[in-house]
Amino acid sequence: MRTLCKGMVCVGILAIVACVARADALSEQKKAQNKLLALRAARVDGMRKLAERIRGLFITSDTTVKDFVTESDTIETAMRAWLSGMREVGKPKYFEDGTCEVTMEVTLVDVIVTLKQMHNRYYKGGKFKANDFEQMTVTNKEKIIQVTGQGAMRDDLEDKGELMDATKVEAGRLPMNDRARAYWMAHCTGRGRLMAERAARVDAMRRLAERIKGVVVSSNTTVRDFVAESDDINVNMETFLRGARELGVRYHEDELIVEVEMQVKLATVLMDFKSWTDAHYKGDRVKIQQLEELIIKTKEDLIKETGMGIPPEKYLKGVEGGALTVLAVAQQAPPWMNQKLRATGNAAIDTENANAAQAKLMAFRGAELDARRKLAEQINGLMITSNTSVNDFVTQNDEIRTAMLAFQQGAQVIDSSKKMLEDGTVQIDVEIELRPLWNMVMHYTRSLNITLK
Repeated sequence: MRTLCKGMVCVGILAIVACVARADALSEQKKAQNKLLALRAARVDGMRKLAERIRGLFITSDTTVKDFVTESDTIETAMRAWLSGMREVGKPKYFEDGTCEVTMEVTLVDVIVTLKQMHNRYYKGGKFKANDFEQMTVTNKEKIIQVTGQGAMRDDLEDKGELMDATKVEAGRLPMNDRARAYWMAHCTGRGRLMAERAARVDAMRRLAERIKGVVVSSNTTVRDFVAESDDINVNMETFLRGARELGVRYHEDELIVEVEMQVKLATVLMDFKSWTDAHYKGDRVKIQQLEELIIKTKEDLIKETGMGIPPEKYLKGVEGGALTVLAVAQQAPPWMNQKLRATGNAAIDTENANAAQAKLMAFRGAELDARRKLAEQINGLMITSNTSVNDFVTQNDEIRTAMLAFQQGAQVIDSSKKMLEDGTVQIDVEIELRPLWNMVMHYTRSLNITLK
């Protein structure tokens, strides 16, 4: 009897061990499947981005690869087939939230060779000549086109449970600090994180485009005036920004907001813009000459913009109430978010003061107070939403009002702006960055559960 019991116990133990082993095997199989799906998605994303970059390359000063490819369905099919053969550079990066990144690249020389082959085999028109493609080494500054593709597992396979234990994850750590990493993994799926990052990039590009459109060409002309006169220029604005470089990605630590900072050299954009206007702009040719002069002046000028993105609500985990309100506000960040405000103050020198140095000093102090008052008026007039101004927001709560006063104290005097005018007055400028103000709006929107209209 005892022997029989021992035998049954052994059989039971073996059955349990077998079940555990099977569960572990299934778990490993699921991990492998998830990694494969994420890798495939990353490769597709990489090929899409590579296609966009290649299509934006200039063949001549007024034609792009996109123009050539769209000349024929056969050429477009050949281009897709060529891109599908691209492979990543280096090893894929796997992250603990189930996402994957791959780097893909192609040289400009390879692109030129491929386009020439397509031209010889399939092109029947007369717009593009075989030797046009040789100009691409001149019309394009980039010699290597590199992109990063990102992918995540399918929604139905994604773990929507609690925060994953990093010690049990074989993948790499997410590109963020520990606090942000813990928050994002607890409240957002991997796919949601990637979509937030992509949205931030799109937002940054949109903001760059708006900044460039506002560049003054002459006393009464901006880049926007060129754009307004041609729908084609407006459509191709993204092409002009193809040289934009990503400076960094920042994930907020206590809210599901990601920021992407991008930079572009203004002269590079304007040169591409001028090449296009030379061929297509039908307006005043004097404007083009002014554009040429501007390119020389702005040779080293850089334009930076930060875009913000949030994950779609369906990819969130355990986020509700005030946090959702903050996300809704962040999604509609105003254009002034990354700008600075400047105000000029004036004051008269007291001519009756026998101490000239003291009179001058007091006048500059008065001018600074005047500038700060004007700056406060400008700040209060900023619109957070179409119906809510900063002043409306501040007056809702004493705590916000106190925080606003502290923020305004951060305005800096521009020393180079100090002037003594011929009429016996002095002038001074003060300036303040508006990003802390926007951060303050989001903070109190969440902590006080304020609804913005």
